[in-house]
Amino acid sequence: MELLADRDPEEARKLLDAVLERMLDAVHRYDGTVNQVMGDGIMALFGAPLAHEDHAVRACYAALHMQAAIRQYAEAMQRSAGVPIQIRVGLNSGEVIVRSVGSDLRMDYTAVGQTTHLAARMEQAAMPGSILLSAQTLRLAEDYVDVKPLGLVNVKGLAEPVEVYEAIGAGVARTRLQRSAARGLTRFVGRDPELEQLRQALDQAAEGRGQIVAVVGEPGVGKSRLFYEFLNSHRTRGWLILHGSSVSYGRASAYLPVVDMLKSHFDIDDRDDVRAIRAKVTGGVLTLDEGLKDVVPPLLGLLGALPDDSAFARQSPPQRRQATLDALKALILRQAQDQPVLVVFEDLHWIDSETQALLDALVERLHTTRLLLAVNYRTEYRHGWSHRTSYRQLPMEPLSAASAEELLRPLIGDDPSLRPLVDTLVARTDGNPLFLEESVRTLVETRVLVGEPGRLRLAKPGAPIVVPPTVQAILAARIDRLAPDDKQRLQAASVVGTDVPFALLAVLVDEPEDTLREAVARLQASEFLYESALFPELEYTFRHALTHEVAYGGMLLERRRTLHARMVEAIEARYADRLAEHADRLAHHAFRGEAWDKARAYARQAGDRAAALCVDNEAVGHYQHALEALGRTPETAASVREAIDVRLALRAPLWRGGQLERLLTIFREVEDLATRHGDTKSLDEAHSFLLQYHWAKAEFDRAIPYGERCIESGRARGNVGIEVTGEYYLAGCYQAQGRLDAALTHYQAVIDMLRGPRETERYGMSGLPYTGASAQAAQCLLETGEMRRADELLREGERVANAANHLYSKMPVAVVRGLWLLHTAHASDAVTFLEPVVATCRENNFVGQTMRALTALAQGYVVDGRAREAVALAQEAIALQEAAGAFVDRAYWVRVLGEAYRRAGDLEHAEATARSALEFAYRHGEHGQEAWVHLLFADIAADRGDNARAHTELVDAHATAVKLDMRLLVACCRVRLGALAARAGRPDEADEHRAAAGAMFEAMGARAWLTAA
Repeated sequence: MELLADRDPEEARKLLDAVLERMLDAVHRYDGTVNQVMGDGIMALFGAPLAHEDHAVRACYAALHMQAAIRQYAEAMQRSAGVPIQIRVGLNSGEVIVRSVGSDLRMDYTAVGQTTHLAARMEQAAMPGSILLSAQTLRLAEDYVDVKPLGLVNVKGLAEPVEVYEAIGAGVARTRLQRSAARGLTRFVGRDPELEQLRQALDQAAEGRGQIVAVVGEPGVGKSRLFYEFLNSHRTRGWLILHGSSVSYGRASAYLPVVDMLKSHFDIDDRDDVRAIRAKVTGGVLTLDEGLKDVVPPLLGLLGALPDDSAFARQSPPQRRQATLDALKALILRQAQDQPVLVVFEDLHWIDSETQALLDALVERLHTTRLLLAVNYRTEYRHGWSHRTSYRQLPMEPLSAASAEELLRPLIGDDPSLRPLVDTLVARTDGNPLFLEESVRTLVETRVLVGEPGRLRLAKPGAPIVVPPTVQAILAARIDRLAPDDKQRLQAASVVGTDVPFALLAVLVDEPEDTLREAVARLQASEFLYESALFPELEYTFRHALTHEVAYGGMLLERRRTLHARMVEAIEARYADRLAEHADRLAHHAFRGEAWDKARAYARQAGDRAAALCVDNEAVGHYQHALEALGRTPETAASVREAIDVRLALRAPLWRGGQLERLLTIFREVEDLATRHGDTKSLDEAHSFLLQYHWAKAEFDRAIPYGERCIESGRARGNVGIEVTGEYYLAGCYQAQGRLDAALTHYQAVIDMLRGPRETERYGMSGLPYTGASAQAAQCLLETGEMRRADELLREGERVANAANHLYSKMPVAVVRGLWLLHTAHASDAVTFLEPVVATCRENNFVGQTMRALTALAQGYVVDGRAREAVALAQEAIALQEAAGAFVDRAYWVRVLGEAYRRAGDLEHAEATARSALEFAYRHGEHGQEAWVHLLFADIAADRGDNARAHTELVDAHATAVKLDMRLLVACCRVRLGALAARAGRPDEADEHRAAAGAMFEAMGARAWLTAA
């Protein structure tokens, strides 16, 4: 505050106290806490020590009220004493720690970091008479307050400039629904039963049997939206609607929702002066009924428009209170004589006592009137109407999974790759509409999702889904209003997990069972927990994951650490004979409890278990925790060995997830550790990965020497795993280069080495090498036209994958089986087979296999006449591989995309895509793919009528196919050559080509191609 530098101290103090008093009043008006008075300024908290779900809105309103009050005071002081008075206000939102010191509150600045620092900097940067707020505050108060953006501002103490805004007035929104309407309401779904109940109550009330309908549910479940849709439906035509809403900071303001209702009813807006208000109210009442003239003064009193000489103003407070209640009741009941009246009061959990008295009075007179009283509230609100026959309660549950997905569809879209995210969002929010909408909004703002609404795509796969600030504020406020002991019990339950066995919770809180049962019953009644199991032991579950996260996040770190450490001891004691079953839970609690030795052991055990089940994200998380725990302990020979082993274990889950560069970093670390400690076995493992890595990058000339080295080293040291890896990926390099005989030789070596007891060993690879080699060898045989041998190998691979029950290992066999069906049966058979394969790969985040399955299904769609669908699938496969940074088979996949474009009639895109495929094939030496791309060029030229170019391309494709013994491609070329000959009027030549192709297809067993021949 710029003030009083040259004034007498006593006079300055007097002026300053008046300013501070108005500032304090503004804070207290919106339930803020003044925690510091600092000379000529104050620091205030909103949402602390008790959380408010709308803390940012309250802070903005308090700041606006403060500035208005100071401006009014300043005008008077300028006139009387010539003193210019102005204040600056700065607002910021974030997490804070507040602790009690004596009877005062103080901020622990060291714990909260930049939250309070930025608030102070906002105040310092503000011009006198203005209010500055940060982007964090605006995010929570948007639409409730009007702002002027000031752009990026450098703030002392922060590395990056921050977005700053100036608050210039209250916004249009006063409720969350109004805020949502300003942005555009989402689809209204899943509430037909509730709407039908409201319709029935409306019909009964219209017949003169007044009704009360109470919609009850947790915050964000859609109570206000239900009323909005009902009030704006054709059902309420001909009804007088009187609508009021309570607000969280309005309990101390008598009749606040009634005042809003009256303003709407009498068409009073903020620009009306006192005379206009008097005219509108008096005219409206007397037009209704001249006998209601005594109603006018109490109504004007509520609206702040009562004349100074009114007799009503001279009545005692009890008299005025009763007269006001009678006036409101009389007005509503008289309206109901002329037309049916729908009285709507929302958010009764925030209702003031006077408005409550009005509702109680209306309920008493309801039964013979054409009046429907519709109210909504949260579960903590209590009333005395439940025994009345006219009362019906509509419990509003979260949306079903199907309805939640229907709500999300216009927000996110139908991209199949978003399916796991949709499932996660529905599960985390338990179908709460507000929580769903805010979660999507946060994902867009943090660039996890990008694109237009309804066409979003995932830009940051695997990024954590954080609790939206708006949702966090709502849940924190609910939790803070629990009794202190119950709040601590809920927080302790959050340490146990989203699923809370009663026996473990009892150990954690260490109190009598009866006391804890009563407390848990209260938490159930408040809808924080619900009973999820009675057998084999009593267990509770958090209502939704977001509640769990907010309860957990509300604890200080030291208390969390202590409770987690105690949980490890509790689990070890209770499940001593079956700790392996609880390895993941023990790993989690040991890590959070900083019991590093136990964390290291349990995390490794949990990671191994998750990796074996192909739950790869969990496995990676556990292994990373094991490495971090190892880093917190002294380095020994044993710990180095374990650090190497954990890094090696990361290979399979990260490979399945397509995270090549992350793996390269890890294996460089393995190479460094193994070299420094003379660990030749681990060096072999590192080299085997580098073979795999360079194969994935399509760097075959770099991969092949690593493959040969692995085979040699594996044989010399008797290390079957290293030898198998060498043979397998060396075969993969030769397959990509079109050297099919060499590829088959090395794949067969893998099969021969592992046949028997070793068939179900993985040797650190993502899938079973036996099944992988069988599948890839079968794909080579499809190219050479040996369909029957391919079928035999696929049956072998299927047998072993099923015997091991290893889901990931089933996928490569299934993909090649789909291709086999495409050659030997009908395209629709291949499509029917491959569609669930794609779904399984997507659901389990098998990135590499998803790419392959998508490409195979795209080929099936092309042949089945669904080329446009094929384009989308091929593009998705290429995008996945691009994100993974891999290039092996890229020429093949781009070629499939080109063929899809051609079959869809888009020859321009087909030509450009074919050129791209050829560039990939040339660059990486994939000679077999070069031949297939020349066939594609020939087809494109033939479609354009350029027979000469088509013939040239076919000759090139045929020559390469013959050289590489790609008999399937040779036969396809002969079919096209025959068609060109027929078109050129050379029937004998055409018949020769067709007959040769037909004989080849017959000999191969490629029945699907016979009609083409």
